[in-house]
Amino acid sequence: VSTPIAPSPVPTPGLAKRMKKSKQSLQVTKDLGRWKPADDLLLINAVLQTNDLTSVHLGVKFSCRFNLREIQERWYALLYDPIISKLACPAMRPLHPEAIAAIQSKVLFSKAEEQLLTKVGSTSQPTLDTFQELLHKHPEVFYPSRTPKALQLHWQLMKQYYLLDDQT
Repeated sequence: VSTPIAPSPVPTPGLAKRMKKSKQSLQVTKDLGRWKPADDLLLINAVLQTNDLTSVHLGVKFSCRFNLREIQERWYALLYDPIISKLACPAMRPLHPEAIAAIQSKVLFSKAEEQLLTKVGSTSQPTLDTFQELLHKHPEVFYPSRTPKALQLHWQLMKQYYLLDDQT
């Protein structure tokens, strides 16, 4: 009568590596379904504009609700995961120019942009020409797709919430 050999509690290195790889690929395929190319483009533009993932989480509306951790993970995956970046970049290329323009219009305002907008007085009645001049004077500060109308709308919001320099 032979005694059965008990299974080893420590998995072989090859098995552990396969299990880890399997988990990674499961995570990659799970993310592929939720993150659309438009979301990736919006995430990239918003982070480059604000340099703040928390602001992006709080201020950007994606195609579905992502928590802060998911946004952080996707940002780092786009930067450092060769599999994800190789899949995401070609998926963003065929986006229609109108879709890209719509995505760019959703990009948050940076602190530098808002700082310039606060200089426009709350008692003045600025026209689109005022904001066009602001865009012309500071092209390095404003996001390339900003329009005078977009600046005016954001300025009005800032005025409504008493965020301009001459308001208390």
